Amino acid sequence: MKKILIVLLFIVIVILGTYSNYNLKINNAVGEAEELVIFEIKPGEGVKKIGANLIAEGLIKSDFFFETYIWRTKDDTKLQFGVYELNKGLSIVEIVDKLIAGETLNQERDIKILEGWKIIDMEEYFVKNDILAKGLFVERASQSVSDEVFKHEFEFLQDVPPGIDLEGYLFPDTYRIFNGASHFDIIKKMLDNFDNKLSQELRDEISSQGKSIHDIVTLASIIQKEVASEKDMAIVSGLLYKRMEVGMRLEVDASVNYASGKSDPSVTYADLQIDSPYNTYKYDGLPPGPICSPGLQAIIAAIYPRESPYLFYLNRQDTGETIFSKDFNEHIRNKNKYLK
Repeated sequence: MKKILIVLLFIVIVILGTYSNYNLKINNAVGEAEELVIFEIKPGEGVKKIGANLIAEGLIKSDFFFETYIWRTKDDTKLQFGVYELNKGLSIVEIVDKLIAGETLNQERDIKILEGWKIIDMEEYFVKNDILAKGLFVERASQSVSDEVFKHEFEFLQDVPPGIDLEGYLFPDTYRIFNGASHFDIIKKMLDNFDNKLSQELRDEISSQGKSIHDIVTLASIIQKEVASEKDMAIVSGLLYKRMEVGMRLEVDASVNYASGKSDPSVTYADLQIDSPYNTYKYDGLPPGPICSPGLQAIIAAIYPRESPYLFYLNRQDTGETIFSKDFNEHIRNKNKYLK
């Protein structure tokens, strides 16, 4: 019995000693607070990489105790990327608190989202420029709006059909963001901008026409991809409305390319056979949702179409000029003339 008590006492002493050493390691600093270090967590870096970098910068002595503390507190998913000003007078506990709080340096950067970009284009831009880790933005922005918390915050998302994501509603513009901004922060900033740009006057006009914001943004996204100049946008808008009114299909290459995923603006016969509601050669009316993020001019063109005698158009490959035709025969002649 005495031997058992001695063994138990020994175990208790070891456990207490280990715990005391652990607390000592996570609560003591490696140096003085005057020793400042600029430390960066890049998008996609995990606990092991962050720990190794902290050692390399002389901010901690043991990645084991750093990782153990993260494991015990279950804070591995809370560490925020960005640029931090740390010092060697901070303990592991204090360093982790700063990394979780996202106490990054007050550094900002500009991001430029171009008109006509899709969600996947924005994702590639964010990853290429070390703004977000791969997958974060596209995963969130591609969720059905009906399941999104944003739907309850933004009135213009209320009529988005089930199963449709945020494509088209992430307004293209130049934004100033903080280093360390999350994909959630960026998406919200872009939706806020859309909310501001779509004035009450424009919303009232859409309503007075008996149309929905979703239909307008969908058509505007097609206009954005199909033509470049503001004048031509308004004409193409009226032309496309006319096609729907007379029972024609829209037959726009840009929507087919959205369905196929091609970046080449031209389409092949095989592309035209794709069975997708975004294939406007096979299906009547507008596609289910936008095919890109339209700029304000494309949205205005969709709201205020310009009447014209035209029913067909093409874009010259050499100059980018839009050539309009009144009927199919004239369109064929223009194709033979300009698309050689």
